[in-house]
Amino acid sequence: MILRPGFLSSYKRFIWLLFFAAISAIPFFTSNDYFLHVLVLIAIYSVLSESLNVIVGFTGQFSLGHAGFWAIGSYVAALMMIKSGTPFWIACLASMTACFVVGVLLGLPAMRLKGDYLCIVTLGFGEIVRICATNMQITRGPMGLPGIPLPEFAGFVFETERSMYYLCWAVAAVAIYVVSRVGKSNFGRALMAVRDDELAAAALGVNVTYYKVMAFGIGGTLAGLAGALYASWTTFISPDVFQFSDSSNIFCMMILGGLGTTAGPIIGAFVLAGLPELLRGFAEFRLIILGLMMILLMIYRPGGLIGSYDTVGIQTKVKRRKIERGEHHAA
Repeated sequence: MILRPGFLSSYKRFIWLLFFAAISAIPFFTSNDYFLHVLVLIAIYSVLSESLNVIVGFTGQFSLGHAGFWAIGSYVAALMMIKSGTPFWIACLASMTACFVVGVLLGLPAMRLKGDYLCIVTLGFGEIVRICATNMQITRGPMGLPGIPLPEFAGFVFETERSMYYLCWAVAAVAIYVVSRVGKSNFGRALMAVRDDELAAAALGVNVTYYKVMAFGIGGTLAGLAGALYASWTTFISPDVFQFSDSSNIFCMMILGGLGTTAGPIIGAFVLAGLPELLRGFAEFRLIILGLMMILLMIYRPGGLIGSYDTVGIQTKVKRRKIERGEHHAA
């Protein structure tokens, strides 16, 4: 069978439309607020995992402190809305701007660090943000920030679980679209070139430093958006929410679904944020079940549920390493 040009793109668009049509229809078939609550959480985690995907999946810069961006976005939006009565949408823009600046500053060490060393730096960043939130007076420390206003637009307040459901998934749809467009653009191809082989990318004229830093900036921006949305949805935040375990959870969502893919992080969010709730009836065994599933998945689907990033890039790295070790012999 010969596929006409553009068939796969049209097929993917159809799948996305079908997915969001199903998401839009869910509230009409259930009145269970707890079920909608879980789906709202999945939408926020989808934005977070997509934002991390730009840094790790597209650019290959391993980050384990993504909860730090989430915390900064949440606290900036919450403080602006509580202290000065700033509207939600302006607070969102402020959170995104703050996280972009912090992401760029954090991305600067990526010029000299990679792999395990970069992981340690980003892990330290996440812990520094959490410790600052715990000890600063303006954040009320461990007591947290209560009374965060709900989102409002043109006089309409998103006060019901159903209205927040639609708002969060609308934001998630925008974030997914942005990440998808980034991945298909010349900018995204440059990011992937840096991921696959920095030396080859630099030889072809790609400004490696610029793209690494901008990847952290874009990833931080989307995480800041998720943070502002989360703070306004829960109406209360505290440092306990933004721990290393949350960073690793977001990382696992991205890996589980498929590193470097657009749909993968969403699938990972559904599995790791939704499945524990479905297994709540097996409270004593649900973590064992989840751990077992993860082990089996990593054995039989190491690239994630819907694949991995560019196989050609991986093969290039493997071949280069073999040449460096003197293990590769021309046929």
